[in-house]
Amino acid sequence: MDDADLGDVPQEVVQQEVKERPVRVIKVQRHDGTKAFLSSVIEMAQVVLDNLDPDACYKDIAIGLKNKLEETEKGTWHVIIGSHFGANVTNDAETLVNVKIDEKHILVFRSGPPERPLELTDEQQ
Repeated sequence: MDDADLGDVPQEVVQQEVKERPVRVIKVQRHDGTKAFLSSVIEMAQVVLDNLDPDACYKDIAIGLKNKLEETEKGTWHVIIGSHFGANVTNDAETLVNVKIDEKHILVFRSGPPERPLELTDEQQ
């Protein structure tokens, strides 16, 4: 197609609204994995927090983060979020992250087999 042919076609300018991420205070309480995994979990949490509705609750954050983890990592993930809680959990090695983002304490861990079949085979049923 020549440049002359483009004269008849209206061109649309698409602008994306870039939302600036607010500055959040992040404090790592404890983790037993790699720094790359820790950074990945913190980034996932930041993305979930960035995309929240104004009237979202802790449960919405936990569901969003759990879904992101289960999309990218194998296994069954658990996410506990609150401003004040205690926990005694059993987790798989190198999967625990306990971080505070602003006033939200976030505990993330995997517990269970890292690979699970999506559907049962005939032999398993």
